[in-house]
Formats: sequence, structure tokens, C-alpha cells
Amino acid sequence: MFKSTDGGATWALKNNGIELAEPFAWRLARDPRGALYLVVARRSEDGSFGNPGDGALYRSTDGAEHWERLPLPEGLNGPNGLAIDPRNPSRLYLAAWGRQAAKEAREVGIFLSTDGGRKWRNVLSPDKHIYDVTIDPRDSKLLYAAGFESSAWRSTDSGETWRRVAGYDFKWGHRVIPDPNDAKKIYVTTFGGSVWHGPADKIAPPGTPAWQVRANDSPVVR
Repeated sequence: MFKSTDGGATWALKNNGIELAEPFAWRLARDPRGALYLVVARRSEDGSFGNPGDGALYRSTDGAEHWERLPLPEGLNGPNGLAIDPRNPSRLYLAAWGRQAAKEAREVGIFLSTDGGRKWRNVLSPDKHIYDVTIDPRDSKLLYAAGFESSAWRSTDSGETWRRVAGYDFKWGHRVIPDPNDAKKIYVTTFGGSVWHGPADKIAPPGTPAWQVRANDSPVVR
């Protein structure tokens, strides 16, 4: 981690408290009180955990001068993105990249913390490789997520339950961005698959082809 106090003219290393020898600093987020959160991506892809290849989550309350490592759920070593409720800084949404174990990925999807990252619980698991979580700036209860499992997701209750967004079925999802001019539509950026634009509130059961979707007919995914 590097910090600049002169608009980027010079930079100083700020790794005090970051335990990993070669931290893959991946994502930085700031809460309304000024605390910084750093997502460190994992380096290993062999399914192991509890070693120097793990990813991690850190917090700083003094402008990156010192970092405190926050606990992650047991076995989760692939944090990928973090969103912070603008009205409740203790409410965190963590996107997780699954760790391969046996025939399927483990510790996957989206995890929710209501105590600033001390404890977590899984609120979305069908998608094994979530890239990021987005909070709609118009309504903090409305969230979106996308990943690599040919799906985008929507929550209307602060992340407690999720439904798949109909019409988007491209595999390499990147991030969902609410349309600033139309609250009923979203953009989905992708890795090499263009930008998708469509309705935000049309819901599909997981795995349903876009041409078979009926609006609002999906079961709730927890």
C-alpha cells in the first residue's frame, strides 16, 4: 500500500501491520467515518489455505499509518471486493472468490457482516466466483453483484436475500453499475464481453435461459 499527501506527486509505503510478505493489494474502500479497508487478493490457486498465499482483509482508522487484519470465515482466503453501507458503516458486504476443493469451490459468493468485519455469514452461495458488490447510491438497501458464473444478482433488503437478474447470461461478469438516469436499469461491465444494459428488476430462476424468463418468478436465494 502506498499513500500520497501531495496529489500523487510523491508516494510513501504504508504496510505497517500487513502481515503477508508479498501482499497483492487489490481493492481499497473508505467508510463514511474515514476508516479504510484493504482487500488483499490471494496468490494461490491450488485450493490450500492458511498459508502465505492467502488473501486477507485489513482496516486502518488512522489514514493507512497502521493496519489491523480482520478475521474472515474459516477457509475463505479469496476476498475479492468490499462494499460498505453508507448509512451504517458497520454493515459490510464481502465478495468472495471460491477456493477450489475436491469437485467444487468452497467459501463462495457474498458474505455479510453487521459488526464491522468481526463476524460474517454467507448470504449468497450459488455463484462461486463473485467479482464485486455494488450499492445503489439512491437506496442503500438495493445491492447488485456479478461474477464469473453467467449471472448478475440483485438484493432489495440490504443483502439478506438475492435474486438473479434476468437477461444477463455472459460468463465473465465484472461489476454492476446502476443506471444514473434510470433507476429501473443497470449496466454490467465484463472481462472482454462488452457492456450490457437492461432492466434491473426483471428476475429469473438460476439457470433459466433469457428467452424463457417470466418477470418476478424466481425463488429467493439465501
